[in-house]
Amino acid sequence: MKNAIEKLKSKIGVTLAETLATVLIMLMVSSIVATGMPAALNAYRKAVDAANAQVALSTTLNALRSEFSTAWGVKKVSDTELRYFKSDTGALTRLYLDEDTIKVQNYVRLDDFTQVQTDAAEKPFPEHELVSAKAITDNLRVVFTSLDVADNVASFSGIKVVRSTDNATVAKLDTPLSVRLLTGDLTIPDLTILTDGGTNG
Repeated sequence: MKNAIEKLKSKIGVTLAETLATVLIMLMVSSIVATGMPAALNAYRKAVDAANAQVALSTTLNALRSEFSTAWGVKKVSDTELRYFKSDTGALTRLYLDEDTIKVQNYVRLDDFTQVQTDAAEKPFPEHELVSAKAITDNLRVVFTSLDVADNVASFSGIKVVRSTDNATVAKLDTPLSVRLLTGDLTIPDLTILTDGGTNG
């Protein structure tokens, strides 16, 4: 106890050599942290992009399966566009690859596929993304290289998720996505509209 009190009363301070050594060590630690932070931040961004890309890929595959598993009259227009009838609304629809992402647009049911479906104000129905950018994140987009329709199967090749900033591939599907279509074209029966309130059987 006496020795501890004497040490507390001692006026001996830290030497200049000890101070310089401490400063040098602190500088070394600071430089290591400063150079390591960007690398760590870059690794974190890559990990987040990879996780988001997997979600985007899975969401897109589910959306394509949902869109075409009950579609009928599916026809290939080009290597990047299909036209088909939706089973729930009967609307003629086109799915195509825009330069940014996969898009969908509805048309009226005409054989020549030329007239865009309009609303009551005669405005064309706008095209929309198959999977919204918010569902995927703004930094990523999903594209494919080509598609085909044969033997009641729609196939999408080269599906991948790319980073919008540098077009780098973040995730990809190694094999084509194949969706089995309905085996035959459905027909919509003619409807009789009753004008007398529907009282007649």
